[in-house]
Amino acid sequence: MAYTRWNESGHYIYGGVDYVDFNGKAIPDDDVDVFIYKLFEKDKNGGEDFWERYHHGSRVINNFHKGIILKRHCKHTYTAKQAASEISALAREIWLEHYTPIIGAEQVEYMLAKFQSAERILEDINKNAFVYFTAEHIKHKKAVGYAACKPEGDYLFLSKMYTHKDYRGNRIARSFLDEILALCRWEIGAKKIRLTVNKSNEGSIAAYKKMGFEVIESIKVDIGSGFFMDDYLMEILV
Repeated sequence: MAYTRWNESGHYIYGGVDYVDFNGKAIPDDDVDVFIYKLFEKDKNGGEDFWERYHHGSRVINNFHKGIILKRHCKHTYTAKQAASEISALAREIWLEHYTPIIGAEQVEYMLAKFQSAERILEDINKNAFVYFTAEHIKHKKAVGYAACKPEGDYLFLSKMYTHKDYRGNRIARSFLDEILALCRWEIGAKKIRLTVNKSNEGSIAAYKKMGFEVIESIKVDIGSGFFMDDYLMEILV
């Protein structure tokens, strides 16, 4: 199992060659040490920056053992077009199940067409500076969750973060947030992450609060055709 390095978009998040034997049932701590050491050419005396990357690498390994691999898709990556199509299909499944009871079937269809089509997702990646992440189930060979974010001034806006109902409870949202936090700290330098969530979406609000987000504002946005997004703006410091 070969991974590519974390900053080589469009592939697996970590790796390059087989630093760790992923075929075993467990990854010994020493193997994790070697894995991270070879990635960043640092040892355990590398300080706080090393340890953050060390723990991040450990999470990648843990995800693998849970049967999940996270992939990143951004501008100029060969995965963007295929990912956009796969994400759009997944979005339809998730939105029809989760959001129809909250905002109604008519608004769900409108928002799917406006914000979650393959064409819009590809445009967001190629022209609007969005970075997308997908969670792929290794055994089932399909995407089971996705997230998207983009820089906005001094913060990163977390535009989307969804998991298919059959795979919730596997901490996929937490894994997405870990990747986005790493993006802020290692590449963008943003000091906070913001997101919007429908005020009636109580389960997601509770989940975001559990991850450390706080409500900072109540907003209502006209998205056209007589539809509004009646949301809370939430924020977490990086």
